Amino acid sequence: MRASARLVAEARPDGGTRLTALAGQAPLLLRETTSTACPADTAGTAGTAQIHLVGGAAGPLGGDELRCTVDVGPGARLRVRSVAASIVLPGPHGRDSSLEITARVEAGAALSWSPQPLIAARGARHRTTARVDLAEDARLVWREEIILGRHGEEPGSLATRLRVRRAGKVLLDQTLAVGPGHPGSRGPAVAGPDRAAGTIVIVDPAWARAAPGDRLTLAPRDDAHGAIAVLPLPGPAIVVSALAPDGVTLGRLLDAVPAW
Repeated sequence: MRASARLVAEARPDGGTRLTALAGQAPLLLRETTSTACPADTAGTAGTAQIHLVGGAAGPLGGDELRCTVDVGPGARLRVRSVAASIVLPGPHGRDSSLEITARVEAGAALSWSPQPLIAARGARHRTTARVDLAEDARLVWREEIILGRHGEEPGSLATRLRVRRAGKVLLDQTLAVGPGHPGSRGPAVAGPDRAAGTIVIVDPAWARAAPGDRLTLAPRDDAHGAIAVLPLPGPAIVVSALAPDGVTLGRLLDAVPAW
């Protein structure tokens, strides 16, 4: 199956955000929803448009090729969420599935991307590639979560690549490949025994003059489940990486990160 989705957000004269393009094909259906703040939000939500991805079909299935394009125009504010986790399933011919995401965030605009986790079922082989281009004063929160296998199930294989450019310069280019299709990925140098991994990238022009250690501080945790680290990036940005034994624990770790 080949499917695509396209989303364009533009600022309105009254300070709000309107959606001038909203089109998708199963399993990449797009629905506009009411924007509400989550407990970790630190920025206001006024003028923000919110979209939820709705899985209109099972998968991705092996062999599926999916593409999603997001354009956030000057001064617009957009949140992208999903209504449920996505389960990557093997197809009848043993081929990989793929999802390519291309996002552009223009001057003074903001994008918050935070879908539910991507779960690799046994036998699945999937890759996600996301490319994000930011204007110099654009704001970004990009959250990804992956889980190896459903409960009590051997995992499939996942490879994710995230490339973020700011003002034409590469800010981050990282790849995570885990599962039986990637030898050594379950060793201590990558995921170890953990089955859930997550990343949050935050780019905030307000940090332009802040020291790297002052950009984000996490509260101490009172449990020993999972691990989380905050690393500064060049410019006003950080990347947060987390590992956990399961999706619930991973979600708790990442929810503790203040983000718009």
